[in-house]
Amino acid sequence: MAYLLPHCLILHIPKTGSDWVRAACQEAVEGPISEVGDWHCDLQTAKQILQEKGMGIPLIGTFVRHPMDWYRSAWLYWKETDRFPRLESEPKVETDDFELFVRNCMTVEPRGYVSTLYERFTGTIPGEISVIGKQENLVDDLVRLLKLAGESFDEGKLRSVKSQNVGGHKTGVRFTGYSYELARDVILHEQLVLERFGYTY
Repeated sequence: MAYLLPHCLILHIPKTGSDWVRAACQEAVEGPISEVGDWHCDLQTAKQILQEKGMGIPLIGTFVRHPMDWYRSAWLYWKETDRFPRLESEPKVETDDFELFVRNCMTVEPRGYVSTLYERFTGTIPGEISVIGKQENLVDDLVRLLKLAGESFDEGKLRSVKSQNVGGHKTGVRFTGYSYELARDVILHEQLVLERFGYTY
């Protein structure tokens, strides 16, 4: 679900730190907070819901992460919960073999599985979303987003919120790493994400 604060809307891309963002906002932000839409409500859906309610479109923010880390996190989450962050109508890609899982994703989305997913939340038009932070700088980027939006919040409380939903810690599922070939193929396959958000290879 998107998270509506007094002065901004935060979209939650699966596996980019959204559980921590939600917990941090609940702990630190002053004023009413509500949820918009269903699980991982995307940009166009959130805008439509707000417009149907007669509400203006506030500052919108979201968070991304490096695609190699996204695949690892999504796979671990599925292994631990039997849930994969995809729509029911989308092709099944889950498998116990990590490399096969990634290659299934590549087959499903020739333009890049993570690239296509992110576009649903970040849009494709410059300025369509106001702030795009990175999971790798999650705390500082959330602070930046909230300050830009003019939210009232306790930065000390926000920074004290512990990590949430870290893959592999609940059941001891192990991630054995990328082969050289798989890492190379992911980098080639997800060029849209890497270039758009300034990730180094």
